Amino acid sequence: MKFTQGICCDDKVCRRSIQHGATLIDVAIGAALLSLVLIPALGLMGQSSQLLQKLDVQDQLLFEAERIIEQTKIDLCDPIQFATRRGTFDAVVVGNETTSMRSRLTIEDSLAPSLLTMDALVWKDSNNNGEPDEGELSQQLRTQWSQL
Repeated sequence: MKFTQGICCDDKVCRRSIQHGATLIDVAIGAALLSLVLIPALGLMGQSSQLLQKLDVQDQLLFEAERIIEQTKIDLCDPIQFATRRGTFDAVVVGNETTSMRSRLTIEDSLAPSLLTMDALVWKDSNNNGEPDEGELSQQLRTQWSQL
């Protein structure tokens, strides 16, 4: 048998080597295996998208809680405010585009003299009842502030 440039030559018969494509069964098995990988991957992409949205809301809530604490610190630099401002207040989230975000600030005396404890709670009020409910996303920050 002689081989010349991809042609198999026998003394009696000269044939070209023929390459066959995939059969229908090969294509069906390949599609089935591909779907076994793609379907769970698409489900994971949907879950990760939801988690990213939740993290974005949590980040916004944390930012608003920090703004409330910092604004309160500025207000408490006034000696009259520092001496008299105590209690729980509905804090206004200024400049926030969403109306479903609510905030509450609690200012109380600490154990040490001339030290205040500030507690800011910001939550996404999904049912618009003005109260933080279980299951609603929220962030809470607590700090202490002294005028001295």
